[in-house]
Amino acid sequence: MRIDLHMHSTASDGVYAPAEVVQMALERAIDVIALTDHDNLAGIRPAQAAAAGTSLTVLSGVELSSEEPKRETHILGYLMDVDYTPFLDHMAAMREARSGRADRIVEKLNALGLAVSIERVRQIAGDGAIGRPHIAQAMLEKRYVGSLQEAFDRYIDNGGPAYVPRYQLAPETAIAWIHEAGGVAVMAHPGHYANYEATIRSLAPQGLDGIEVYYPDQGPKLVAHLLVLARELDLIPTGGSDFHRRDGDGSARLGSVNVPADVPNQLRARAARFQRSA
Repeated sequence: MRIDLHMHSTASDGVYAPAEVVQMALERAIDVIALTDHDNLAGIRPAQAAAAGTSLTVLSGVELSSEEPKRETHILGYLMDVDYTPFLDHMAAMREARSGRADRIVEKLNALGLAVSIERVRQIAGDGAIGRPHIAQAMLEKRYVGSLQEAFDRYIDNGGPAYVPRYQLAPETAIAWIHEAGGVAVMAHPGHYANYEATIRSLAPQGLDGIEVYYPDQGPKLVAHLLVLARELDLIPTGGSDFHRRDGDGSARLGSVNVPADVPNQLRARAARFQRSA
């Protein structure tokens, strides 16, 4: 079994349409994927339609970005009801806030003398939720930077001169939203956070269901520690590549992580606790 439970499409900040992501997964002989676009479920039905009749299973997924003072946590949701209206309304509100954030970032860039057009940013984003990668792409097109990473490092990353804080969403609220929609909540890439153990321990009693143990830049020592925490706190150890695009940013790694074969069934069993009766 080959499994990848973290990837993005044009429904958020990936560069491939959901059907293209499915085709790449099939080419790499992956058995199970989850499409986890930021604040958006729009790519799931197209991905599942593209996978129909093939060997690939596509689970519903999402990635919610929680940012509070002195704490940033991304929460992955799996197996939500993609037609559950209250959850869709939450996603729409977050995307609207994301769009307003993009406007403010572009205004700051313009004030710094970088003539980036918000109209062009929206064209790059297409139907997906606007994010900083789209702004970085617009900057790259104008040759203000030499790479997407340089755009972040010099201007739009946390603390940069054009940085604007995200929509304020507490991780506990993200977990509750996912459960309400019948899904399970998993902390994404804990190795990205200096205080990951404290955050995991604080969120476990709030309903956190799992942690992303298997991730490209999380080494063996960290994986071992995360597995200890998962066993202690009854959390499901998931994993994924965080695939966005094929270029020099390290994201050309779809299916590159080794996720245990029983993880999808563990997620389904946990989700049964939250799914509503028909």
